[in-house]
Amino acid sequence: MLRLLRPKQWTKNLLVFAAPLFAQRLFDPAAFGVTCLAFVAFCLAASSCYIVNDMVDVERDRRHAEKRHRAIASGQVSRGAAGVVAAALTAGALVLAFRIGPDFGAVVLIYIGITHFYSFVGKNVVVLDIVLVAAGFVLRAVAGALAIEVPYSDWFVLCTFFVALFIAVSKRTGEHRAAGVQSETRPVLVAYGEGALRAFTITAMAAAVISYSLWVQDQLAETHDEARLLLLTVPFVIIAIFRYHLLVEHGEAGEKPEETLLTDRGLQLSILGFLLVALAAFYGH
Repeated sequence: MLRLLRPKQWTKNLLVFAAPLFAQRLFDPAAFGVTCLAFVAFCLAASSCYIVNDMVDVERDRRHAEKRHRAIASGQVSRGAAGVVAAALTAGALVLAFRIGPDFGAVVLIYIGITHFYSFVGKNVVVLDIVLVAAGFVLRAVAGALAIEVPYSDWFVLCTFFVALFIAVSKRTGEHRAAGVQSETRPVLVAYGEGALRAFTITAMAAAVISYSLWVQDQLAETHDEARLLLLTVPFVIIAIFRYHLLVEHGEAGEKPEETLLTDRGLQLSILGFLLVALAAFYGH
């Protein structure tokens, strides 16, 4: 039952802490407490969506070398029991989300709707599938700002989208190389080619770095250069993106980005460096 919830993928929900960090509210006890609740709400919502996705894909998963060991596909958890758990998690997520605030609750509701649309329809439509995955990351980031009622910039949204798009394309690249174009477990892979995936990756990488750099300039203008150290986070962003791309190219990442984040030391160090410099920039004066 615990594996059914996919707790490793809860790392994605840490994005709700981005807005409080950049708004200099991370160490505000009240704001931090609300953000922690927002994180829990997204974990509940995400797990409910993973369960529904597994229920929809149960027959495909049973033909996959690894996914056939999932709780529903292997028969360890019945579809009926899984449905009850999914409904309970959805209800819990929405109750908590709307208790945090109506705007935050609306974003969680939209996230659940988009994710279910992806599970039933979107995952089978080329390009739309990766855009929907990226949209889920953007909703997490925006929700973090709405939870504690702080403003967020357009560059913040765009940067989050492009980084998420890069991760989504990398995931398809890893799946394409592992399964080839004859994949029965993810038919949309037939529509993707090596050349297209390479072009998508380069575009997303470039857009992510440029939009983040422009967000930094936007922050410096707002803080009147008080957060000058923020410029030093740009190299860490570039290193993290390039490092992840190299791992995908070598076949060591892509299909499971959450596991890569938890296991690759180089990626962890680059993210740690980014966080330390960002903290010094926003909280060191």
